[in-house]
Amino acid sequence: MFKKILSALRGSNRDSKTDAPAAGDPITAYDAQGRELQISRNEWREKMFLPTLQQAWDDADELYRQILTGINDGFAADLPAAGQRLVEIDANVDRSHTTLGIVHLSNGQLDAAEATLRAGMAKAGATGALLTNLAKVQFERGDEALSEQTLWQAVQAAPNLEAGLMWWATTQREKHGETAYLAALRTAAALPGAWCPQLWLARHHLEQQEVGQARALYAGVLAAGNFDRHALMMIANDLGSTGHLQLILDLIDPVYDEHLHGPTTGLNLMRACLELGQIERGRALLVRMTALNFPPIQQHLDQFAQAFEAYD
Repeated sequence: MFKKILSALRGSNRDSKTDAPAAGDPITAYDAQGRELQISRNEWREKMFLPTLQQAWDDADELYRQILTGINDGFAADLPAAGQRLVEIDANVDRSHTTLGIVHLSNGQLDAAEATLRAGMAKAGATGALLTNLAKVQFERGDEALSEQTLWQAVQAAPNLEAGLMWWATTQREKHGETAYLAALRTAAALPGAWCPQLWLARHHLEQQEVGQARALYAGVLAAGNFDRHALMMIANDLGSTGHLQLILDLIDPVYDEHLHGPTTGLNLMRACLELGQIERGRALLVRMTALNFPPIQQHLDQFAQAFEAYD
């Protein structure tokens, strides 16, 4: 049961030992004009990833980003030294030790992963990220009861850490059904500073066509002001997929900051403007998004510009 849940939360059912990405598999990249390119994994690794990783050796923020890129692209075997370097130079103990722990986990080095995570806890305390990954170590060792106990501690420490929260809540559903899943989310939503559980409860209400209850949850989260960019993306995506476009604009547009909350939500806001015929509002957003000068979204911005011009 836990295996299925953990695989789903990792976003793949692939067994990394038997179905790892092939060297010739393509990786998507973007040129300076925002055009999408397909590059073989081998070429990307040799010509782009490894040199960029080395260039980031003395910059903790950039090294962290490159390690995450390497993990996501399946280059974990290249990362232990970089992860150890991050531990040495990063003032953010939670981030560095969690990252190195994940690198060890990705390479199947469970003892090293646990040692790293516990070293992080000794310095930074039992944070949600460190506890969630310790639960993964315990699960991989086959101790599901201890893993679930540690996971609940992670949720208490960080109820907005989606990976831990949804692993824990989904476990309750798998064991006891939908009612237990919703009860788990409500329990987490009552924790101090929680907002992520509310978003998942709101998704449930939207699926049940209980729009008023979903809106109330969203409004509470946004009024509290301690959400992140992922919260806005999730709200926009869930409202858009259920056809509540005006609510996207009513709820998100007043709080959206393209510099803080990323481009994806801005694109969703422009899409809602276009479909609702609120063209001037959409054009104002387009100006703001264009000023970001972010190549991966340029093609989308060009398409919106053409669509808005068609209304003239």
